[in-house]
Amino acid sequence: MPLRSLNRRSLVRQAVALAPGLPLAACNPLSGAPPSTGATRDYSGVVLQYLGDGTDGASLKHHERAMQEFFAPDHPGARVEVVTVPGPSATVDKLQVLLAADTPPDGVGTDDYRVANLVQRGVLLDLTTYQETDRRYNAGDLYPGAWRAAHYRNRLYGLPIGMFGPVVVFNEDHFDKAGVPYPPADWRNTSWTWDRMRQDAQRLAERDAAGQLSRAGFAFDARFASRLSGHFAAYGAPLVDRPDDPTACLLGEPKSVELIQLLSDLQNLDRTAPPAEWYGFGDDRVKGLPGGNGDLFREGKAAMAITLSDLSLNRKTNLRWDYAPLPRANATGRAGGFAGVNLYMGLRSTRHPDVVWRMLAAMGHPQRAGWEMRDPERLATPVWRTLQADYAQMKPPDGIGVNIDIGEYGTPSMKSGAYNDVQDAILNGLAPVWRREAPVRQAVAEIVRKVNDLLRQAQR
Repeated sequence: MPLRSLNRRSLVRQAVALAPGLPLAACNPLSGAPPSTGATRDYSGVVLQYLGDGTDGASLKHHERAMQEFFAPDHPGARVEVVTVPGPSATVDKLQVLLAADTPPDGVGTDDYRVANLVQRGVLLDLTTYQETDRRYNAGDLYPGAWRAAHYRNRLYGLPIGMFGPVVVFNEDHFDKAGVPYPPADWRNTSWTWDRMRQDAQRLAERDAAGQLSRAGFAFDARFASRLSGHFAAYGAPLVDRPDDPTACLLGEPKSVELIQLLSDLQNLDRTAPPAEWYGFGDDRVKGLPGGNGDLFREGKAAMAITLSDLSLNRKTNLRWDYAPLPRANATGRAGGFAGVNLYMGLRSTRHPDVVWRMLAAMGHPQRAGWEMRDPERLATPVWRTLQADYAQMKPPDGIGVNIDIGEYGTPSMKSGAYNDVQDAILNGLAPVWRREAPVRQAVAEIVRKVNDLLRQAQR
């Protein structure tokens, strides 16, 4: 079926005509190789369609520029049609519709933890050989955490463009008023531990005349398995037995139970973390679950919160704020966290795999990442080390480097064909703990049973 037969009446479509002769940027940091191969082939009639993240209104101009500068000169006459959707979930939903209709796009963009399911269904194009033979794509300049997140079963299935992971954001005015030293921005600093965080949270929390929490000292995030996995990595506690195709849930291990108990105690014993009723927002899947702390923080209702960087939104406030990494287990423990990436991926069904590779490489180009990084509406955390110095100078805040440091020590989320079901089993299974309806060990035992059943089914 011709690609143009796709039904996109509910979506926005942008077509980028790639005319020959457009100049590349003077410097091509993909490699020291010439920026153009001097191709003479006429690609007229080649139409690639790309669906997904990274092409919303704020970044579409950067996408179009990347196509013109890094793709068009070697592919005269080719066209790229971009289908934009409102968010990551919409991307996955729309892809399912297109696959079911046998009208798949040539490329798709979404988060790395969705890769396993797509690979197991035979949807994604293996990019390993293309990357290994293309000297213009220098993967050695990528942060190791971002590069690991782009792989599944030691094969490359996507090119990373933006990095994300939970960090601690804190209100400097709250710290100053309470006389509490700021947490360190350097992830190598061993003094920033969960015990210290707990003590600080007790001093930072405020209550009203009735004794009810009016300002949380610390807010954690248990709305997404990926972000929650960052808590476990920072605590040195296992979530599953291995990142790719896990076979066992390890929430019942002593260290993992200890962390869940600590989070529960922050909420229900210390009463320094927001209670469940503060989280009555979001869709039915996440309502009541701790997380989505950005708004609470910007409203002044949390002195410290684990959240995504939200750099653009935080800059629009009048707060004095900064970043810190997640605390480590103890003074001898290792730093840890979750390093996730947005991936540009190709589909196996494409009729032009070589051209799709070059389209993805253009979309994931370091200069494109730099444009996204400097755009005040995006301020995206780059995956390229070559942009580290520039990113560190983009103040406020002083500790902006915390966001990019995750790429050095962070680990990807688990990748499983049963990811969505496993996520629901873990998060929903912990909900009674946050609501004080079930003790930790009872809830964990039930979660382990359900997740292990799901993982066994995924191995078949």
